[in-house]
Amino acid sequence: MEGLTGVTFAYNAISQDYCLTECVESLKEFCKEVIVLDAGSIDGTNELIKSFQDKKTRVILCSHEEWLAQTGKEKLSYFTNKAIDQANTDWIYYQQADEITHEKSYPYIRKAIEYGSEGYLITRINLWNTPYEELNVPLGRMPCSPEVIRLTKRQYRAYDDAENIGCLASGQFLKDIRMYHMGFVRDRRKHVEKIRHMQSEVFQCGVDDKLIGMEVFDPFKWFSPLDLKPISEPLPGIIQKWAEARR
Repeated sequence: MEGLTGVTFAYNAISQDYCLTECVESLKEFCKEVIVLDAGSIDGTNELIKSFQDKKTRVILCSHEEWLAQTGKEKLSYFTNKAIDQANTDWIYYQQADEITHEKSYPYIRKAIEYGSEGYLITRINLWNTPYEELNVPLGRMPCSPEVIRLTKRQYRAYDDAENIGCLASGQFLKDIRMYHMGFVRDRRKHVEKIRHMQSEVFQCGVDDKLIGMEVFDPFKWFSPLDLKPISEPLPGIIQKWAEARR
């Protein structure tokens, strides 16, 4: 897509079972260029990311020391913005390494850029328990926001935990641009360690008591089956094989 850079970054994506390859392939489908940053991984993710390099995709490799030098949840926005800084287009689209944008959204992303606002809210569908169910709870109970600002002009930057890019955003295409969050339906053994890592090393909030003694992630420690509903459309095509392996 003319004038749009896709941006993502990862840290230890292999050991924490991120759908990083699918994330990058998704961005390549609708972006003019893609920036992929490794934030100092020590599990081989840096080698995986180097394999993405091609005419459309640029790779940035950071040292593990740089990862350790950043503290708190702001380290997520630090590396996001370091990737955004490399964009050469007027617009950027930020997708975290465990998110996939639905192919039905691509025409609306183009329309949004032509519409001319500074940025746009999009829908993020938080999957839970299986890749075929989504959380259906009030906003106050959501572990991640179902509406995020990810499509903006290049001058804007992520902040805090990088859930959003900071700009005044339009909701014009909120329901049309849909991103699927696969972060809670990854390999259940790796997911336990991912939560511990995020809570202790990134958010520094102390590990959730529910994780004590847990070796395999139990999604119903947080939500009940009544808090879920089936997804309303087939998953994005590019993630279906990954999802089926984690059913």
